[in-house]
Amino acid sequence: MKKERKAPIFITKLSKLVKRIPPNHFKKQEFQDLLRNHSSGFKGEQSLEYFYRYLPKDILYLHGLRILDGEYFFQMDTLLITPSFITILEIKYMAGHLYFEDQFFQFIRTYAEKEEAFPNPIDQVSRQKIHLSRVLEQHKMNILPIETLVVMTHPAAIIEAASGYQEANEKVIKSSSLQQKYETLLQKYPNEVITQKQVKKLARLLLKLSSSYDPDICELFQVNKNELSKGVFCPTCPHSIMNYTWGKWHCSTCNTSSKTAHIEALQDYALLISNHISNYEFAWYLNLQSSNQAYHLLRSLNLPSTGTNRSRLYNLTPLLEKTT
Repeated sequence: MKKERKAPIFITKLSKLVKRIPPNHFKKQEFQDLLRNHSSGFKGEQSLEYFYRYLPKDILYLHGLRILDGEYFFQMDTLLITPSFITILEIKYMAGHLYFEDQFFQFIRTYAEKEEAFPNPIDQVSRQKIHLSRVLEQHKMNILPIETLVVMTHPAAIIEAASGYQEANEKVIKSSSLQQKYETLLQKYPNEVITQKQVKKLARLLLKLSSSYDPDICELFQVNKNELSKGVFCPTCPHSIMNYTWGKWHCSTCNTSSKTAHIEALQDYALLISNHISNYEFAWYLNLQSSNQAYHLLRSLNLPSTGTNRSRLYNLTPLLEKTT
């Protein structure tokens, strides 16, 4: 049983921001790097799906939980819940030589002749265990032992740990070792502590406590929303802006035409600017020649609205259900 893994809304918003930030913006490269890092992490989580098929069918998987403990949120990549134990997976998708050293408990990557230090994922997942234990105790459901694993999912990763770093040797694995490690844990915890029904009850609790990280991304990164590029991007050559004539959007660069290209532009607006839009804002944002064009395009979308005449606001939220 699995909670469906979807791309986090933060990644979706960040990708929209990268698309709408002008090429010469001084933060463009920063946002591109951030998007690449977050997308890489999500790709690593997705790649692990292949290896879940070799685990027992009755395991319950929860992905991307973000739960409040006291004043702060903690987040877990994946949680495996069984009647015998819980396992928190911290998933990393990193190529290169990955070295865990135990004198300063550092995680060091050497890649393309460059050496970098990163937060130690063993420590990260250990802190997640502390937070999860506290939350379960608060809800009187701290009856299952909690294990932690760091899973390196990049096929080109070379993993090494200092000879005396026992915790790294025990807790850091590659994707292909997940089944073997699970069987080891099953031997460690052979007895069922709760029933399958209680497993589902625990999962419902955690899902109820979880909330997505969904910030106003322009505010978060101090981007003026007026700086964002306006218009309908061509679906064929994405850097070109389309013009609306004779009931269709046309690209003068590649001659692509579309009746619905404005929907994605409105999704961008909803994710970056506001999930409500007026007729005037619609015309301004899509570079339309007249408010009459805006009115007919908006009406054709059958969006819920509030207000009347010039004060009417259209709710763009239904369009986000079409976001992939």
